[in-house]
Amino acid sequence: MAKHLLKMAGPVLLAMAATGCATAPTQEMSDARQAVQAAREADAPLHTPATMGSAEHDLTQAELQLSDREYKQARDDAMAAKQEAVKARNMALALAKAKQAVQQADQAGAVTQVTRDWLAKAQAAAAAGDEDEVMRTAQKAQREAADDLRRQHEESVRAARENQEWLDKVPPLLEVAHRAEVRLTADQRQQLNAAEAAYRQQDGRKAYELAQGVVAQLEALPPEPQTLRYTVLEGDTLWKIAERRAVYGNPLLWPLIYRSNHQQIRDADRLTPGQTLTIELNPATEQARQAMIYAGRRDGGAEKLKELDAQYLRDVK
Repeated sequence: MAKHLLKMAGPVLLAMAATGCATAPTQEMSDARQAVQAAREADAPLHTPATMGSAEHDLTQAELQLSDREYKQARDDAMAAKQEAVKARNMALALAKAKQAVQQADQAGAVTQVTRDWLAKAQAAAAAGDEDEVMRTAQKAQREAADDLRRQHEESVRAARENQEWLDKVPPLLEVAHRAEVRLTADQRQQLNAAEAAYRQQDGRKAYELAQGVVAQLEALPPEPQTLRYTVLEGDTLWKIAERRAVYGNPLLWPLIYRSNHQQIRDADRLTPGQTLTIELNPATEQARQAMIYAGRRDGGAEKLKELDAQYLRDVK
């Protein structure tokens, strides 16, 4: 009886050997399909098309072998498909991170050629299917991109600090230039305006160099006179002239100008364009005090103001 059973089992064993296995490689097929799908979701067809193509080919072959009940070959192809898919996914993820890091550095204008070269090496390794080299070079590209951004940030901070140092030097120079504004030539006034524009735009170095240039030219001029010859412009008043920084910088000191030029000023509230006024730039303290008191109290109609102005001229020595 036993011999008979052994004789019957012979053909079965031969059939199993022919098919490679008595059961279908269900788990291996499932693992392969999941690995290929995961690789697709990681954009492996984009980043590692050759390796991904190999994984999909192996899976297709496994599916065909399975339908033909060639279980051993189906199992081998499924396992190969899984291995290639995992490899493709790993390379795709590494490349994706590297590309994203390099892109961020590029958008910030910080990426260097060294970083681009490392990314190119990673892409070449992916095309060759060299997983270890992809992981090494992709990670290197990612680190280099991060270093590019860090260096750019540090440079930005340094440049901002340096710019602020230049900006801090500008206001005193502008003040000096404005105090001597009436002595400036047309070109120097244009240079002063350019310095102020650069300062408003927060361009520290440019503003400093322009303002310093104006001040340097002023320092080369003869000493500033004690009196100033001022030509009246359209729309000028004694108040506006006294308010100029190159004169007194205080509109309440206008009576001083009136006092020095009263012989040609018939009405303190009206000036004639083209008139030349002589202005004492360094008045005595008491004269300045009396001028401000008078300017603060002066009020009334036209005739009343003329009387007050005449009285001021008589009272102030």
